[in-house]
Amino acid sequence: MKAILFIFGTFMAYTLPALALNTPLTPPAGMEGIYEYKAAEAPYEYQNGTIELKRTDNKWSAKVMAASQTFTAREIKVEKSQIQFKIYVEGNSVLIKLQHKEDKLSGTASSDEGGVMKITAERKKVKAKK
Repeated sequence: MKAILFIFGTFMAYTLPALALNTPLTPPAGMEGIYEYKAAEAPYEYQNGTIELKRTDNKWSAKVMAASQTFTAREIKVEKSQIQFKIYVEGNSVLIKLQHKEDKLSGTASSDEGGVMKITAERKKVKAKK
């Protein structure tokens, strides 16, 4: 009887910490989502818009929507909480570098035509359906 209690106690002592450290079944949202951005230094029609970041099968995609247009990102690089990609606006390459923290993105957009511009973005709030 003591042997059974000892084995059970040992089993519980090793199993409970492992269960407590287990990650949740659904991963946190992380960087993925739709963000509303502002870039005060950009040309007027591109000062406000949205940035959509998605990850499917460990492959990232990004889209920027502004001035009734959608710009698909190319050369996407993600490292920890940073994302970098290029979009082409009116034939010009624009390099976007963003840092993710909580529900916000901040960084720069740089092009040969317009220099370096600051960007800030906040995750779009999802409205609950009634």
